[in-house]
Amino acid sequence: MGVLLGLWVWFSVGALAQQVAQPDASVGEALRNLASRAGVAFTGRVAEIRRDSGVVEVVFAVEQPLLGDVGGTYTLREWGGLWAAGQQRYAVGERVAVFLYAPGAAGFSSPVDGMDGVVPVVQASADSAPLLDVRRLAARVRRRVGEPLDGGAVALEDAKAVVVGWRKPLVVEPVKRPLPGEPMGLPVGIGR
Repeated sequence: MGVLLGLWVWFSVGALAQQVAQPDASVGEALRNLASRAGVAFTGRVAEIRRDSGVVEVVFAVEQPLLGDVGGTYTLREWGGLWAAGQQRYAVGERVAVFLYAPGAAGFSSPVDGMDGVVPVVQASADSAPLLDVRRLAARVRRRVGEPLDGGAVALEDAKAVVVGWRKPLVVEPVKRPLPGEPMGLPVGIGR
């Protein structure tokens, strides 16, 4: 009996250890990690949010498909329990890059790794190139104790190349850029 219990514990701990996410080596690796598990990925704007009987539908106006079969609009169906006590997970008009698990049999899905799979898209001005705000993804990157977060942004086109080519072994790391309104050369949170 003791041997069976020991084997059960050993296999259980081993299975649990395989499910624990490991830190990424870079923001590019974090993007590849999201892409590798996404059934659908795109950039777009939140057009509408509908709530009905424990289901929340978020309608996106798709600007640029990245992975999977995506048309001009995409409706994400989420379980309403993800929206705890009035929490707004999305805002109408918000522009984002979205990495979603493939929908299940009932049509429900959710972002890969929770809200890490919803990356804000920002622009300094209407005529400037769009950027991905990668500060949340930078928190997933392995770093030494005391080393500050290396957040900021990456050009959306650079990120797109990483996401679309996630299976390729040698992908160029996207170049870090400051977020609009952030001083050059300072870590996120410094100089504000």
